[in-house]
Amino acid sequence: LFVDDRDIASSEGVERVIHPGKKHGGNPVLTPDQPWVDSLHIGGTVRLENGLYRSWYHGTGQSGNFNLYADSEDGVHWTTPVLGQYEDDTGSLENNIYLSRVGLRSGDPAPPSVNQDVHPSILYTPHMGEGRTYTLLSYDYGRSGYGAYDGYFLAFSEDGICWTDGPEDPVIPGHADVGYFLYDERDGVFRAVVKDFLNIRGWRRRSVFWTESYDAFDWSMPRAAIIPDLVDEEWAEGRDGHFTQFYGMPIVRYESMVLAFLQVFRCTDGENSIEGTIDIQLVSSRDGRHWQRVGDRRAIIERGEEEDWDWGIVRTGNSFVLDGDEIRAYYNGSNHSHAGRTPSGEPKTGAIGYVTWPRDRFVGIEAGRGGGEVRLTAQQACGQLHVNADAAGGLLAVELAADGGQVPGFGAATCVPMTTDSLDHVVQWDGERCPTQLGGRPVDVVVRLTDAELFSLWWD
Repeated sequence: LFVDDRDIASSEGVERVIHPGKKHGGNPVLTPDQPWVDSLHIGGTVRLENGLYRSWYHGTGQSGNFNLYADSEDGVHWTTPVLGQYEDDTGSLENNIYLSRVGLRSGDPAPPSVNQDVHPSILYTPHMGEGRTYTLLSYDYGRSGYGAYDGYFLAFSEDGICWTDGPEDPVIPGHADVGYFLYDERDGVFRAVVKDFLNIRGWRRRSVFWTESYDAFDWSMPRAAIIPDLVDEEWAEGRDGHFTQFYGMPIVRYESMVLAFLQVFRCTDGENSIEGTIDIQLVSSRDGRHWQRVGDRRAIIERGEEEDWDWGIVRTGNSFVLDGDEIRAYYNGSNHSHAGRTPSGEPKTGAIGYVTWPRDRFVGIEAGRGGGEVRLTAQQACGQLHVNADAAGGLLAVELAADGGQVPGFGAATCVPMTTDSLDHVVQWDGERCPTQLGGRPVDVVVRLTDAELFSLWWD
């Protein structure tokens, strides 16, 4: 992937381009469907399991948060099954509420209405043992009555519907109420980014902190991940009380990287710190500890226009859905600012939609008519070389180099040029030469582009 510069030894005549997700034409796909819910928030997780889309999400009403479940065969048309576990505001069990921590701990299907289990992340963790196929982490307030103090609490489930409680005390004490969790199967570690506050350049700001755990119970001390810099303040144009905060940062594992969707809160009311809009920028990491901003920081999921359902706030959950060659990210949109202001005084709404990308195509390396070149750090020639690139109307050619010169037979001049748009193009050279003939020797890969864009490269 070309999200960062780690694998690039040098480049010339190219630029990194961010591609915002394409919004589904039928958005929003999940809307409030009960009288006791007036707004929806993704808050949690969407998974595709055995052909079934499953969503754990938030509904909010006058009495607080409700943790809701829905499923779908296509990710567009959703059903809300009757789970019969907890009473809603009408006193009925005929609803899709999958968790109330107060109810779980008390055994009462009609728990008092409190603001609890905020932003639950549902992680697929069969390695945790029987009854723990799913692990849930969410934030709860001490004032809710079942914990002595605020923090992030655990719960476990075999089916994602019926939950058992974790430890009585939070596994991450304190901090603030927006956190996103990931079980990183590649590295065998739980990762998280949680919210807290820092005083930065004279303002108390919502900020994001990374932490990790090998068992979901014992977590490292959270440390600051990304700090708003002066580039983040340019939009404010020096206006008093206008400054940037980072509201939260959902994280996902994608191939060789951990990607994060930084929620950029453009605050406009100074110390009150409640008015402003939120959009999303892409951040990347190789280890879940050290984070980098991507490209020119263009929004990776854009807010809508003033008349749209997602004008004021967009925020994702902690998951991608890979369905064939399409990547989906579900997000909640609100037609109002953080303080509840709508552009024309219309009623507030909140719902859930999604955006898509073709596989690997969040960020690309692009060259124009004058051409450009990207030289990658030395790699082992261990199979055929594949690229995901758009060279329709242009061309892409690859040269393999070693010991300061071109590997004989594998130059750009003998490469069969790519002139198409393909998610998986096998690079070929004249004479049916294949890199497998190089026996896995280290080579530099030099990609030459004209009117083309490169998204990813791999050996197979």
